[in-house]
Amino acid sequence: MKMAIVILAVLGALASGFLGMNWLNDLSALEGMSELERMAAKSMAAAQGQSLDKMGAAALVLVIGALVGLAAAFFAMKSRFALAGGMLLGAGLLPVFIQAQSVLFTALLIAAGGLAFLAHSRKGAVAS
Repeated sequence: MKMAIVILAVLGALASGFLGMNWLNDLSALEGMSELERMAAKSMAAAQGQSLDKMGAAALVLVIGALVGLAAAFFAMKSRFALAGGMLLGAGLLPVFIQAQSVLFTALLIAAGGLAFLAHSRKGAVAS
Protein backbone atom coordinates (compact mmCIF):
# COMPACT_ATOMS: atom_id res chain seq x y z
CA MET A 1 0.00 0.00 0.00
CA LYS A 2 2.93 2.32 0.67
CA MET A 3 4.04 2.23 -2.96
CA ALA A 4 0.49 2.89 -4.18
CA ILE A 5 0.37 6.02 -2.01
CA VAL A 6 3.74 7.20 -3.30
CA ILE A 7 2.82 6.58 -6.94
CA LEU A 8 -0.56 8.30 -6.63
CA ALA A 9 1.03 11.23 -4.78
CA VAL A 10 3.72 11.73 -7.42
CA LEU A 11 1.27 11.42 -10.32
CA GLY A 12 -1.15 13.77 -8.58
CA ALA A 13 1.64 16.26 -7.94
CA LEU A 14 2.62 16.15 -11.61
CA ALA A 15 -0.97 16.66 -12.73
CA SER A 16 -1.50 19.49 -10.25
CA GLY A 17 1.73 21.20 -11.25
CA PHE A 18 0.89 20.81 -14.93
CA LEU A 19 -2.51 22.46 -14.55
CA GLY A 20 -1.14 25.23 -12.36
CA MET A 21 1.68 26.06 -14.77
CA ASN A 22 -0.72 25.87 -17.72
CA TRP A 23 -3.08 28.35 -16.07
CA LEU A 24 -0.21 30.65 -15.12
CA ASN A 25 1.01 30.62 -18.73
CA ASP A 26 -2.49 31.39 -19.98
CA LEU A 27 -2.81 34.29 -17.58
CA SER A 28 0.62 35.65 -18.50
CA ALA A 29 -0.52 35.75 -22.13
CA LEU A 30 -3.09 38.34 -21.07
CA GLU A 31 -0.29 40.78 -20.19
CA GLY A 32 0.67 41.15 -23.85
CA MET A 33 -2.88 41.96 -24.95
CA SER A 34 -4.47 45.34 -25.36
CA GLU A 35 -7.05 46.57 -22.85
CA LEU A 36 -9.90 45.72 -25.22
CA GLU A 37 -8.65 42.17 -25.74
CA ARG A 38 -8.26 41.67 -21.98
CA MET A 39 -11.80 42.85 -21.36
CA ALA A 40 -13.07 40.49 -24.05
CA ALA A 41 -11.17 37.59 -22.45
CA LYS A 42 -12.59 38.43 -19.02
CA SER A 43 -16.13 38.62 -20.37
CA MET A 44 -15.70 35.29 -22.19
CA ALA A 45 -14.48 33.71 -18.95
CA ALA A 46 -17.40 35.23 -17.04
CA ALA A 47 -19.83 33.83 -19.63
CA GLN A 48 -18.41 30.37 -18.93
CA GLY A 49 -18.84 30.87 -15.20
CA GLN A 50 -15.15 31.38 -14.50
CA SER A 51 -13.18 34.20 -12.97
CA LEU A 52 -9.66 35.00 -14.10
CA ASP A 53 -8.79 36.25 -10.62
CA LYS A 54 -9.86 32.95 -9.09
CA MET A 55 -7.97 31.11 -11.81
CA GLY A 56 -4.78 32.96 -10.91
CA ALA A 57 -5.16 32.17 -7.21
CA ALA A 58 -5.96 28.54 -7.95
CA ALA A 59 -2.95 28.28 -10.26
CA LEU A 60 -0.60 29.37 -7.49
CA VAL A 61 -2.23 26.99 -5.03
CA LEU A 62 -1.93 24.15 -7.56
CA VAL A 63 1.80 24.75 -8.05
CA ILE A 64 2.39 24.92 -4.30
CA GLY A 65 0.20 21.83 -3.90
CA ALA A 66 2.41 19.98 -6.36
CA LEU A 67 5.42 20.65 -4.16
CA VAL A 68 3.46 19.63 -1.07
CA GLY A 69 2.40 16.42 -2.85
CA LEU A 70 6.01 15.52 -3.56
CA ALA A 71 6.95 16.18 0.05
CA ALA A 72 4.02 14.04 1.18
CA ALA A 73 5.23 11.21 -1.05
CA PHE A 74 8.56 11.38 0.79
CA PHE A 75 6.79 11.21 4.16
CA ALA A 76 4.72 8.26 2.95
CA MET A 77 7.93 6.46 2.01
CA LYS A 78 9.12 7.01 5.58
CA SER A 79 5.82 5.50 6.89
CA ARG A 80 4.59 8.83 8.28
CA PHE A 81 1.12 8.17 6.90
CA ALA A 82 -0.89 10.60 9.05
CA LEU A 83 1.31 13.55 8.06
CA ALA A 84 1.35 12.49 4.42
CA GLY A 85 -2.43 12.02 4.39
CA GLY A 86 -3.08 15.46 5.79
CA MET A 87 -0.71 17.09 3.35
CA LEU A 88 -2.16 15.21 0.39
CA LEU A 89 -5.78 15.97 1.28
CA GLY A 90 -4.92 19.63 1.83
CA ALA A 91 -3.07 19.87 -1.48
CA GLY A 92 -5.92 18.10 -3.25
CA LEU A 93 -8.91 19.90 -1.75
CA LEU A 94 -7.73 23.50 -1.36
CA PRO A 95 -7.62 24.27 -5.11
CA VAL A 96 -11.08 22.76 -5.51
CA PHE A 97 -12.53 25.32 -3.09
CA ILE A 98 -11.06 28.11 -5.22
CA GLN A 99 -11.71 26.74 -8.72
CA ALA A 100 -13.94 23.66 -8.96
CA GLN A 101 -12.59 22.50 -12.33
CA SER A 102 -9.26 21.61 -10.74
CA VAL A 103 -10.78 18.51 -9.09
CA LEU A 104 -10.04 16.50 -12.23
CA PHE A 105 -6.32 17.12 -11.76
CA THR A 106 -6.20 16.87 -7.97
CA ALA A 107 -8.26 13.68 -7.66
CA LEU A 108 -5.09 11.58 -7.48
CA LEU A 109 -3.82 13.65 -4.54
CA ILE A 110 -7.16 13.19 -2.77
CA ALA A 111 -7.11 9.43 -3.40
CA ALA A 112 -3.52 9.19 -2.15
CA GLY A 113 -4.47 11.10 0.99
CA GLY A 114 -7.36 8.74 1.67
CA LEU A 115 -5.09 5.73 1.20
CA ALA A 116 -2.50 7.27 3.52
CA PHE A 117 -5.07 7.65 6.29
CA LEU A 118 -6.23 4.09 5.65
CA ALA A 119 -2.65 2.86 5.94
CA HIS A 120 -2.23 4.88 9.15
CA SER A 121 -5.32 3.30 10.68
CA ARG A 122 -4.16 -0.19 9.71
CA LYS A 123 -0.70 0.49 11.10
CA GLY A 124 -2.25 1.43 14.45
CA ALA A 125 -4.54 -1.60 14.43
CA VAL A 126 -1.64 -3.99 13.78
CA ALA A 127 0.44 -2.42 16.56
CA SER A 128 -2.33 -2.91 19.14
